[in-house]
Amino acid sequence: MTVEDNRAGRRQLAERLAARGIQVDVTGSADGALRRLESIGYDGVFLDLEFHRINGLELLSQLLKLRPDLSVVAVAGVDGSDAATQALKRGAFHTLTKPVDDRMLEVVLRSCQERARLLQQSVQLQQQTIMDDLTTAFNRRHLDNYLEEELERDRRYGRTFSILFFDLDRLKDVNDRYGHLAGSRVLREVATLIQGKLRKSDRIFRYGGDEFVVTLPETGAKGALRVAHRLRRAVRSHRFLGAEGLAVTLTASFGIATFPQDGSSQEEMIRVADQAMYRVKDKTRDGVGTREAPG
Repeated sequence: MTVEDNRAGRRQLAERLAARGIQVDVTGSADGALRRLESIGYDGVFLDLEFHRINGLELLSQLLKLRPDLSVVAVAGVDGSDAATQALKRGAFHTLTKPVDDRMLEVVLRSCQERARLLQQSVQLQQQTIMDDLTTAFNRRHLDNYLEEELERDRRYGRTFSILFFDLDRLKDVNDRYGHLAGSRVLREVATLIQGKLRKSDRIFRYGGDEFVVTLPETGAKGALRVAHRLRRAVRSHRFLGAEGLAVTLTASFGIATFPQDGSSQEEMIRVADQAMYRVKDKTRDGVGTREAPG
């Protein structure tokens, strides 16, 4: 994306980038740049520091606050060496001087593209370390780290936080009848189904076997109970293994724990939610249990 409030200048730079096979968005306003950056994963932004409606350095700071890993190329006039230096101090990836030299433009473009490639590789590697191998859920290792950090935030700011512990009822029957590969596909379907019912701030983790944990930030016991029943109904009404020409029905048992009343550590929270779930499985299945009683 190129950000410059001089129409002729931004059109000229965009044309030079497009001639090199770069897909370019162009905007002449700070608000437009920030709005686009919120929804589009640009590899880089060319920012003209000589903005008239807003200080270019201030806009640079706003862009990097929104996307700290963004490669921003600060473009300044021949008299803008001080602004260029300040831009580098504020986190710009490169600077260019107007009129922009073709060879320098090529060097900067290659650097931005290489950095974007390395950042993408880093994200993929990070995802591999925190994702469950079988499902689309996060793994147990990441759950331990996440709960520790989340509970620390909740203690510091006095916020509430809930977790759901759930287990599929009679998945063994699916394994026995259709094979373990079918059971594995059911687990993947469950994780995808639950993810589609959660808020962006909520997360699902595979705890082990057919057990999962759902985390619900800033959610009290009543809210967690509503979510658990909604997810329980979603599992019960879903038809699994449709791609295999089957229509398998399953239910799930849920347990709830809420911070701080049900525990002050991740171990206590997991234990309370796990025990609440098993009380449901021992009595009714397809229900939601709390610390006090099964639902």
